Amino acid sequence: MELKQLRYFIQAAEAESLRTAASRLRIAQSALSRQVAMLEGELGVKLFDRHARGVTTTSAGEHLRERAAVILRQVEDVRAEIMYEGGVPTGAAAIGTSAGTGRLLYGRLAERFADSYPEIALNLIEGTPYHLLEGLDTGRLDLAVMVDPEPRASLFLEPLAREQVFLIGARHDARMPARRARVPDLAGLPLALFPRPAGSRMSFERAAAAVGIPLATRYEVDSQDVIKDLIARGLAFGLLPSSSIDRDLRRKRFSAVEIEGLSLSRTLVGRADHGLPPSVATLAAAVRSEFETMVAEGAFSVGGGGP
Repeated sequence: MELKQLRYFIQAAEAESLRTAASRLRIAQSALSRQVAMLEGELGVKLFDRHARGVTTTSAGEHLRERAAVILRQVEDVRAEIMYEGGVPTGAAAIGTSAGTGRLLYGRLAERFADSYPEIALNLIEGTPYHLLEGLDTGRLDLAVMVDPEPRASLFLEPLAREQVFLIGARHDARMPARRARVPDLAGLPLALFPRPAGSRMSFERAAAAVGIPLATRYEVDSQDVIKDLIARGLAFGLLPSSSIDRDLRRKRFSAVEIEGLSLSRTLVGRADHGLPPSVATLAAAVRSEFETMVAEGAFSVGGGGP
């Protein structure tokens, strides 16, 4: 089994087409087919099911795809570490966030790396908490910025910024509190919330349980944009941090009041069971620096007045 074969195999698996993969690799399709056949012969299993539209991985192929991605990433990390000794940060680094955090962070990171670390290839991914945790587990992600993630022995958690949570409702909804809200005021309000295992959802439910009320979760939604649409239509209320809604409030799309004592922490998350290669350590340092700047700029409200 050669690294070249693993790279070819992953390209074919991602493209679900030998022709497309061969074009991306700039090799003849026959050469790619031969390498895949040699890999299947060595392993003694079928890696692809062939059909008229292309190929799909078998269960064995999907297993190899996951393991091969980790192996190739480790090879790249070794290369980056050796080159780093020469004083040039290089390699690849992948980070995942929610869409809201990505909107705040990714442009800043891209500019910083274009100016200071052009030899590091950034992979900027948006996803749900479940997909971010899965990415960290499988090695597809090196780092993630998550909201109040649940502690796990395999992960390190580093708080970056704490942010006030607001109750969001449709304009002129009579059920909205006049000024500040308290957690007991949420009783009976139809809510649109992220599904578990979102850290925000878990934090809200713990806060409600502490004062003896259930949350009336009417809708479980993976998309913040969909949550906002439901709120604007008067179908539900939302619990969102200030940085996620300040644009909407300036456009007078919603009504919003602080929820006393309810806040969320944006947290840097990575694997705790191995050290960070230079490219990833450089990315982690950049994330810390950008969050420090955003906090200083007032991007995250910590209470004491609406956004």
